[in-house]
Amino acid sequence: MTDVFAAGFAADPWPTLERLRADGGVHRIRTPDGPPAWLVTRYRDVRAGLLDDRLPVDIRRAVGEDYRGFALPKPLDTLVLAEPADHARMRRIVTGELSPRRLTEWTQLAPGLIDSFLQELDSGTEVDLVEQLAVPLPAAVLGELLGLAEAERESLLGWANSTLLASATPPRARDTLTTMLEIITATTEQARATRADTLLGRLVATHDDTGAPSADELAGLLFYLLFVWYEVLVDLVAGSVLTLLDRPDQLRILRTSTEKHSAVDELLRYLSPQVLAGPRFATTDLTIGGQNIRTGQTVLLCLASANHDPEIFDRPDELDLTRAPHAQLGLGYGLHACLGNALVHTLTATALDRIFTRWPSTALTVDERDIDWRSGFRHRGPLTLPVKLG
Repeated sequence: MTDVFAAGFAADPWPTLERLRADGGVHRIRTPDGPPAWLVTRYRDVRAGLLDDRLPVDIRRAVGEDYRGFALPKPLDTLVLAEPADHARMRRIVTGELSPRRLTEWTQLAPGLIDSFLQELDSGTEVDLVEQLAVPLPAAVLGELLGLAEAERESLLGWANSTLLASATPPRARDTLTTMLEIITATTEQARATRADTLLGRLVATHDDTGAPSADELAGLLFYLLFVWYEVLVDLVAGSVLTLLDRPDQLRILRTSTEKHSAVDELLRYLSPQVLAGPRFATTDLTIGGQNIRTGQTVLLCLASANHDPEIFDRPDELDLTRAPHAQLGLGYGLHACLGNALVHTLTATALDRIFTRWPSTALTVDERDIDWRSGFRHRGPLTLPVKLG
């Protein structure tokens, strides 16, 4: 059995993943918590696995000693455990709210929102951009998008600060589920009281008037909107700034490009802040990459490794913001792909533009090798990003 997620993996996972791809592509590994699982590393196998209905994310399908992650309490598990038709229906509710028209509104709103974090910073100031921008940005965005009251915004930011900022003993996500449920309950009650014309207000009003989405479905959707993609955006923004500081040629391309969506796609591919898709559980015996996987065993699909597979991407270990549009898997694929995909692209592009337009000579204040990364299992990103603005 292979130990993959050792100290230092998050900062530089690529040599390990290259070795695993070359040595068969599918391996029985030991997870950081101890239980084993199958790790799938080649692009074609990962993409196929994301589409395979024999590999659902339903933890109730798990059997035996394998890694299971953690079971969400009801009703936070509603979206994860929904039958495919119900899952697709709930996703349509959110994707309808993130229509091109509403995303255009966000494109116009985002610069001012990001500037609100940066306006008190002067050139020459030394700051930690993870603490100053990357962690609070999603809370502010979700506050505006969902129409959260000030108390709920502060609660959401408090959760993010406690789990995502550098700390000697950060809590695991599973240990903050009670806090998550409290925030979801408070935001729902506040929206019901105000009946505001916001995404959350409209969801609650529709539930109250028609019963659809159900109360459990509403909680499951809010769990996803408030928490599931939060860490990905934090790590993508921070990782992108760190990467571009050391690549002025790529930064010039980004600033002059009219295809910002494609540039963020390449940053997602290159950085892969979401290392693994959510655990899948085999509902039947099957074969992946020549390995026989038994019913009930856990399959971990490695998005990061797939995004650096040389069979799909030319020069995969190079950042190339002129790379032609490609099918990177940074935010998943298929039924369980990230609901916030378009919003992540919009906010990342805007954040990078505002930072490097305002302070084009920004520089790290430490050696890049001294920056600690979140100990990568499911996610990877810089824990701190100390810079001098200029």
